[in-house]
Parts: sequence; structure tokens; C-alpha cells
Amino acid sequence: MADKTPILQQPVISIRVSDELRQRLETLKEIMAAKSGEPVSTSEAAKQLLESSKEERLEFVNLLSEPTDSLVKIRGKVDAKLPLSQAEWTLVAYYCQQGAELFANTGQTDISFESLAAILEAFLAVYGLVSKQRKRSPMAPYLLTNLPAERQNAAKPSEEIANDDVQRAANRTIHTLKNADSETPRPVHTARLLYMILDNEKFLNIEKLNEALRPYWPILWRVCARGHYLRHEEPLRDGAFWGADSRLRNPGPLPSFQEGEYRLEFHRGPETEFSVWLYFPGRFALQYPLYDYPRIAELRTILEGLELRDTLIFWEGRYFLASTWLDEEEKVGVVFRSRDHGIALTFHHDDWQAIKSLFRRGWQAPEVRRLWDVLAREYGEL
Repeated sequence: MADKTPILQQPVISIRVSDELRQRLETLKEIMAAKSGEPVSTSEAAKQLLESSKEERLEFVNLLSEPTDSLVKIRGKVDAKLPLSQAEWTLVAYYCQQGAELFANTGQTDISFESLAAILEAFLAVYGLVSKQRKRSPMAPYLLTNLPAERQNAAKPSEEIANDDVQRAANRTIHTLKNADSETPRPVHTARLLYMILDNEKFLNIEKLNEALRPYWPILWRVCARGHYLRHEEPLRDGAFWGADSRLRNPGPLPSFQEGEYRLEFHRGPETEFSVWLYFPGRFALQYPLYDYPRIAELRTILEGLELRDTLIFWEGRYFLASTWLDEEEKVGVVFRSRDHGIALTFHHDDWQAIKSLFRRGWQAPEVRRLWDVLAREYGEL
């Protein structure tokens, strides 16, 4: 006779959630997906939220629900030489991961080798604290998968991976990054190590954590601000900071510069941004404006980074495309195109050099440099 014992099923509970809780769950889904690289369902996020007893995790989720405001306040605390909580450091590290991994499809728009090396050094400083608390972190095998493979560790079972294996691999990667050239691959996933260790380990002494990370703050912040801008397309602006410095609030007229037939002018915008206007010679008297920090920063990078050593050298940036060509005098020139509107400009060798000289001179002006440095801390490494 067939067994007709009823099959017990898990009860399905349906609840109504507030908009605030729904936003928190969406934020937690974002955090979980950043770790796994896979989409996360709302039910999975809710399960983790219910099971989590870590105050740092809940604080982190709250901070991430208003990231712009949270990061501006964090920067203010550091400016005032106040310590950050573990959750606040975790938020900075989370956006460092975004800054390294977002829009990393071309060599021209990748994060710098210097910044990747500094993030790894910050990770090692924190990991050293973990090693003092326990001989082997359960995260060691996973951390190692985000570092370039080493022959010494390749054959080790995961249960034998120890803290010193992770530290050795990280140090070797730092050495590679500090001696990199244009052909060296960027291991952008190494930037997630700092975020992972801060989000998963409990640090008993918050003062020691601040001491470990504070030396790396300038670079961590510039990558964090980059990640925030790439993610949200919004700078980390603090109106009170601008208002407190009269030299920023009322900088006076900005300078202009002449190089041959070319002229470069700086103009202050309605709020805090300034724009750059490049004037061309000829009967059409073309005026080429650049209105915001990200585009101006990329043009400056192209002017300094595009080498005129050969033809058919290509530059593919976030906002501009450029390539080299051979002009009538057998000198290497540049074809420059905007992605926004498709307008292309063809420069002979001497024209390109004149514009490069204009921009160098422009950024030597104290009033330009002062405004630019403040904008750099709001947009980060772009």
C-alpha cells in the first residue's frame, strides 16, 4: 500500500514592507552582488538581513542607502582628524572597488597602477591586524583567487591556504604594479580585497584600524570619489567647504593664455565648476568649449599621454577618441574626436604641441590650480 504521509512544506510568508525597508533591501542586494558577481534576489537579501547580527553590516547598509551624503560626511570627519568607524571605512573601500572595476575596458580609462598598488598596501595593513587576531583567516582561499596566480600556491588545497600565502601574493603583485609599463595587465579585481576584509572581519580595536588605514587615505579617497562618480555621475561636493574659503568662493577673473595663433581661456561657471575655451585661428574662428571636470581631465591626460612617436597610435577614452597620423611635413599629428557630438579636429604636429603647451601653462596658474585641486577631491581619479 502506498505511503500517503503528507509532505511537509515550508510556510510561505507574505509581508508588506515600507519604502524605507525596500530601499535597504535593494542596497543589500547591491552589496551582495558586488561580492559574488551574480544577481541576488530580494528574498536572499531579506534572509541575510534577518540573520545578520553585525551592527557594522547594518550601519554599512544605512550608509550606502545615501552614498553621496555619507561619503561627504566621512571626508569631513577625516578633514577634522576624527576616526572612522569600520562601516565607514568599508563604504570607502566599496567605492574603491567600483572605481577600479567600472569602465576598465581600455588602458586609457583604467585606474592607475599607483592607485592599485596603494589599495593593496592598505589591504595588507588591515590583513596584518587580522593575522594578529588569528593564524588563519577563513577568507584566505577566496582572497587569494583575486590575486594573480602563483606557482607556489597553485597546487595547494584551499584548506591549506594560510595568511602568509595571501600576504606573499599581495606583496608580489604590489612589486609588479610599481614596476609596470604600458603593456602590464591591470589586476583590477585586487581592489576588492580591502572591501572584502573590512566587510567580513570584526576588528576589535577601531583605533588600530584607523592607524593602519589613515596613511593611505589620500589615494583611497581619490579612487573612492572616482568610483562614486562612475557609478552615480555626481561629484562629492560640499557647499560648506567652498563657502568657507573666500579664494574659492570669489577667485576673481581667471587667466587666459596665448600660444602662437591659439588662445586658451578659463571661465568660472554659475556654481563651482569652471570651463575651458580653446580658440582656433582661421576665418571661422572656431571656439571649442569644455564645461566640466571629467572632460577637461581626460583631454589633459590625452595631451600628456598620447605619444607622437608613430602613426596609427589610438586612444580610446570615456569622452574622446584620438589617433596619430603623418602630416605633409612628415611629422606625426593627431585626429581628435568627441564621443558626445562626433565633431573631429585634425591637428598638425606643431598645432598639437602648441595646445599641449597652452594647457601646461594654464595649470601652472595658482588660481587655476587651486580650483582644480578642490574639484579633483570631488571627482577623484579620472
